[in-house]
Amino acid sequence: MLYLGLGQSLLALVPRLRPLGERPGPVDADRAWVFGANGEPKVANDPTQDLPDGALAAPVAHLRHGRSGPLTAASAAILGALGPQDRLLTVNLARRNTEVDVFLPGGAAFRNVERCLARAVELAAERDLRLERLVVSWVQGQADARTPHPVYLERMDALVEGLDAALAAATGGRGRLVFCLSQTTAFYKPGRRGVPLAQLDLAEARSGQVILAGPEYMLERSDGVHLKPRSAVRLGALHGRAIQRALTGDGWAPVRMVAARVAGSEVRITFAGGVGDLVAAPPPSGPVEVGVRPLPHLGFVWQPPRGLTTRIVAAGISGPREVRLTLSEVPPTLDKTFVALGFPEGIATPEGFVKGDPTTAGGGATGLRTEGGDPGPFGESLQDWALQQRIVPRWSETDG
Repeated sequence: MLYLGLGQSLLALVPRLRPLGERPGPVDADRAWVFGANGEPKVANDPTQDLPDGALAAPVAHLRHGRSGPLTAASAAILGALGPQDRLLTVNLARRNTEVDVFLPGGAAFRNVERCLARAVELAAERDLRLERLVVSWVQGQADARTPHPVYLERMDALVEGLDAALAAATGGRGRLVFCLSQTTAFYKPGRRGVPLAQLDLAEARSGQVILAGPEYMLERSDGVHLKPRSAVRLGALHGRAIQRALTGDGWAPVRMVAARVAGSEVRITFAGGVGDLVAAPPPSGPVEVGVRPLPHLGFVWQPPRGLTTRIVAAGISGPREVRLTLSEVPPTLDKTFVALGFPEGIATPEGFVKGDPTTAGGGATGLRTEGGDPGPFGESLQDWALQQRIVPRWSETDG
């Protein structure tokens, strides 16, 4: 199986930070490979340009070490979905501050993807194996903060379509593509929330092929944007779990709203996805590595048509997968109305928090996650946080 990382600096590991302190060792000496001579997935300083000769010459064991990032953590999880005869080849083709356009078919970055596919086919054949799966982790969005929703969605769809076609060409049509992304943290000005919403739209439109591991807003940053080393590993663990479940057929869905029913001045929001029941994020108490700042009404915002003043006055968890909102009045209409989650008023930079203090963040976030249950990379359970999302509320049956 070929596993590629595409996107921006959260995968490219920029800037390079203090190491984790882990002792070097193979992820799996027999089944996990990379091309980097030092055992890392990275193969070039600028993988959006044609790769230098010899970059894909000889695979070496994939090593876990002090500067391991998301792809190494994800690779370790993905191996759990593979058989003893399978091999996992991981290549990092991400680059900082890179727009989605750069990765589309026809450019150097996409030619590098095709070169990796061709080389993976060769390596498999040398070992009497066949390449049958291409898995991609996509972590990107900040460089497209000004890109309108339909444009970003169209370009992402073109990227996935191109990857699927390239895999089919390399394998004679027998390959399967799994495209995993995490939802970038929204810090855009009002009206520029297209990227995180388009990422969710893509996963829904290509269900089964595109999977959304979850959001990124709850992870501690080094500078408000780039992840700290342990956060990078946590992001990789989220991708790895989602990919593993997609490969085994168990399926994965992030925590998300699926319905909003209005009865009088109350709104009941139904959720699905994640592991465990809904819980409200506790207020920060001392330094934390995963968390959010206190948000009014758990991060929900009622968005009525222009000219109306209906707003949320209270919010609370009312069931294992339900949140109840109380409005300031019975809404006079639901036409052109949205329930938004994760886009609180006053979104600004930095997108994430620093120095263990979630109150330093200004980006999009929610106050909802599940209890979790799947093991995390540092001894704790993985926390599944709610997506940034907008849905259309409907009247309940009793209210017509």
